[in-house]
Amino acid sequence: MDEKERYWELHKEAIVIDATCPLGAVDHYYKRWIEGGVTVMIPTIAANHSCRETIGRIAAWHRTIETHSDELLLVTSVDDIYRAKKERKLGVIFHFQDSLPIEGDLNLLTIYRQLGVRIIQLCYNVRNFIGDGCDERTDSGLSQFGVSAVKEMNRLGIVIDLSHTGYQTTMEVMKISEKPVIFSHSNVYQLCPSPRNIKDDQIKAVAEKDGVIGIVGFPAFVSKSDTPTVDNYVDHIDYIAKLVGVRHVGIGIDYYEGMDGIASMEEATKIYDQLITSGKWKAESYPPPPWKYPSGIEDPSKFPNLTKALLKRGYSEEHVLQILGGNFIRVYEEVWAK
Repeated sequence: MDEKERYWELHKEAIVIDATCPLGAVDHYYKRWIEGGVTVMIPTIAANHSCRETIGRIAAWHRTIETHSDELLLVTSVDDIYRAKKERKLGVIFHFQDSLPIEGDLNLLTIYRQLGVRIIQLCYNVRNFIGDGCDERTDSGLSQFGVSAVKEMNRLGIVIDLSHTGYQTTMEVMKISEKPVIFSHSNVYQLCPSPRNIKDDQIKAVAEKDGVIGIVGFPAFVSKSDTPTVDNYVDHIDYIAKLVGVRHVGIGIDYYEGMDGIASMEEATKIYDQLITSGKWKAESYPPPPWKYPSGIEDPSKFPNLTKALLKRGYSEEHVLQILGGNFIRVYEEVWAK
């Protein structure tokens, strides 16, 4: 079997999970993940939304999945992931990129889980009622409500996501949580210093919890170059694998509006300006669009090139399968089972 056949056959065999997919909520871009042979896409269902807004967004997603049931499958269990693979459908896991939709009411977590939500990111760069975000001017850690939220998410079987969350908050969560946690889309600070990336002690702490770090493709978090490559992306996988083991690394590329050649620049610029003005983003951390995602994996249809790059870097087929999705499946299985 030649090199092309090897990586292509392995990619077709793999369960591929992209742990953060905001672009997947826009128009019909989910089809790009299907083209790329992805098994599970995890779109951002809600972030800084009220409960009413969030319920509406969840309802709209249920309608979308029902309307396109020949292509999409709602994933609420690990069995559903295997079913999506078997039926050649794109699995969809509901993910919040902030805890604001729970509005300070832990009872809403039960409702959201019943509606299909399986992963909740605690903060989004700035402070909320759970803790500080990674771009907040302070680093105050978990609130008392945040401690209760961690325990309730453990009890209900909702995966805790620590991307965009402040250093002290992440460390306290990893000490308190009785279940594995994830960083759905974060990179290595040592390779690319940014408030959005995580330091070695955070990486070691998530490994001690038997969790997983999804490597993000947003260019400013991959490299100081405006035009990173897939090799720069794999450097972050290498670093974590060498520091704590292949078992703790996955994929969370975070394809987003404003990607070069993908979505409306006018709309992307409008969203960017709103995020900067609101303080959710800081210009020093987030350059303006267009964003050039790593060459070779510029958009979700190019996922097979990541499999190729991992094999080229020397990873065994077993390890490639873990990185592409197996490691996240392990965490989901443990947490969702309650």
